[in-house]
Amino acid sequence: MNRLSIRSGLLPVVALSLAAALAGCGGVSSPRGAASPTPWNSASSSPAVAESSGPSPAATAKPASSPTAQPTPQLPSGFACADMSGGNEQTPSGVEAVRVGQHDGYDRFVLEFNGPIPAYAVRRQSGTTFTEDPRGTQITLSGTNGVSVVLHPIDNWTSYTSPTAFKPDFQFLQEARLIQNFEGYQQWALGIQGTPCIHVTELASPSRLVVDIAVQ
Repeated sequence: MNRLSIRSGLLPVVALSLAAALAGCGGVSSPRGAASPTPWNSASSSPAVAESSGPSPAATAKPASSPTAQPTPQLPSGFACADMSGGNEQTPSGVEAVRVGQHDGYDRFVLEFNGPIPAYAVRRQSGTTFTEDPRGTQITLSGTNGVSVVLHPIDNWTSYTSPTAFKPDFQFLQEARLIQNFEGYQQWALGIQGTPCIHVTELASPSRLVVDIAVQ
């Protein structure tokens, strides 16, 4: 057999071996590192991909949630966030009793007289620091803001025997104290929790001055 015949017989064998080798390495022709495309509607995602690619447009555009507004408490009917005055300045009267009470939505301060209701002024103030008259001593009551009730003329100021202080710790009315009882004037200081609004009522049989307190 000559060399040409041997080479011709080897060619088919080499060709078959090369084809088998290529078939066994079918993925070699793909570019290194290429990944299969993820379907657009796929619900799954890799956390690593999400972090490297940044937040999605939808997450970036989402506004921050705003706090829920709290409702403003409504005042009972007839209350006003203002000072009040009235009464009779011509006829002296004596203070017979002082009381405090608690009601639904407001607290109550009551002065009872043995004659006509004297002239009065009910005034609101910031803070609960008051000045005792005539000594000039400053006192601070419980609460955050105050109300003063000034009465004149009081004819039994020298013989007054009713209570001079209360500390009921109601929802609004925290404390009440007599800070002036001198030369026909009587003044009460009220310590209120919150910003006070008031409702004043004059009652008869017996005559009473009723100061109701609610807050904004």
